[in-house]
Amino acid sequence: MTKAPMFYDAVIIGGGAAGLAAAVTYMRRRDAGRLVILESKESCGRKLLATGNGRCNVSNLSAEGYEEIKAFFESMGVLLRVEEAGRAYPMSGKAESVLAALLCALQSPPEPRLEPSKRHLEPVPTAAEALRGEQTRKRCVDIRTDCRVGEILRTPGGQGGYEIKAENGALYQAPRVLIATGGKAGPAFGSHGDGFAFARSLGHRVETIRPALVPVVYAEEVREQFAALKGVRVRARASLEIDGKQSAVSDGEIQFTEDALSGIVVFDISLGMPKSIIEGRPRTEVCLDLVPGEPEDRLVQLIAGHAALGLEGVLPFKLADRIAKDCGGAATEMAACAKRFVIPVSGTKGWKEAQTTRGGVPLEEIDEATGESRISPGLFFAGEVIDADFLCGGFNLSFAWATGIRAGASL
Repeated sequence: MTKAPMFYDAVIIGGGAAGLAAAVTYMRRRDAGRLVILESKESCGRKLLATGNGRCNVSNLSAEGYEEIKAFFESMGVLLRVEEAGRAYPMSGKAESVLAALLCALQSPPEPRLEPSKRHLEPVPTAAEALRGEQTRKRCVDIRTDCRVGEILRTPGGQGGYEIKAENGALYQAPRVLIATGGKAGPAFGSHGDGFAFARSLGHRVETIRPALVPVVYAEEVREQFAALKGVRVRARASLEIDGKQSAVSDGEIQFTEDALSGIVVFDISLGMPKSIIEGRPRTEVCLDLVPGEPEDRLVQLIAGHAALGLEGVLPFKLADRIAKDCGGAATEMAACAKRFVIPVSGTKGWKEAQTTRGGVPLEEIDEATGESRISPGLFFAGEVIDADFLCGGFNLSFAWATGIRAGASL
């Protein structure tokens, strides 16, 4: 027996950063109607809690729309603190503060919709209650968790609007729908890539998706020798070279793992990786300057003057020892190797290790000011489902907040 549809003024698919920002913004409008968030996992914001190693790198001082994002969080009681490289974190240093603020904002009755004599009659949840999912007696936003959407169709009969079918059999109808499902990175947090299928079914193109901001894998022929460096961390300048031409460069800490290079620097240069590397073509290498800022001739003098120590006064022991063995202890060759340490690579890790998604719904098919589809009226997009990816440091999360806020204001 087919279930009767539940009717809403707007449906948001996805309870992550973009979806929650859109919901908060929408419910602050004087004309806000009935809203439901459909979240595939057992609770909203799971990926958000893991960002920035649990500290939540909310934004970046250099990100487009930073002041708007800062004001948005301050309006919910969250102060931001700017740290190294412009990275902005909640003053508490905890991602839980960000999620709690968003959930509290959704559970608090919106002032413009209540008569003065009726305000504050309903209890407002504490941050701890919001994180535990405890309900107030009157909820302004309906949040359905464990509710993965299977299909979005235009409403039958040509009346406009959309019909959303959940895998649990529930049916929803609304004139406006926001797809804020995220991309495909981090499937453990509910990122299944469903939004791309929804977009295609409603007439949109989807640029080829692939993992982004992700560790870079050693080439098979050198994997064993670089696996010996597992656990080594070093600050370096890393450049990605494709057939001898520099594709990307970044400075910071590099981490050697058993089968890949990792660290923020590597995540950033991974954006320049070829779509595919077949049998070593194109020739793809990560080249490290292990002593950035130090001239090569000075290194030669240092090594020659302290032959017994070699590079161990400059680099971690495992790395210094590896270079010494490769170069036979020759000062000139060791210095050259330290300034250009070449690692052949064969691609990147997969979706499980990726921080974001490259590809998605093209920007030209979306009204940038509102997030509304230029192809299917009443359909909106926000966050990682859109074909836009950025370097590490809070820029991708900034895009999620900004597009969510714009969609919520227009939804």
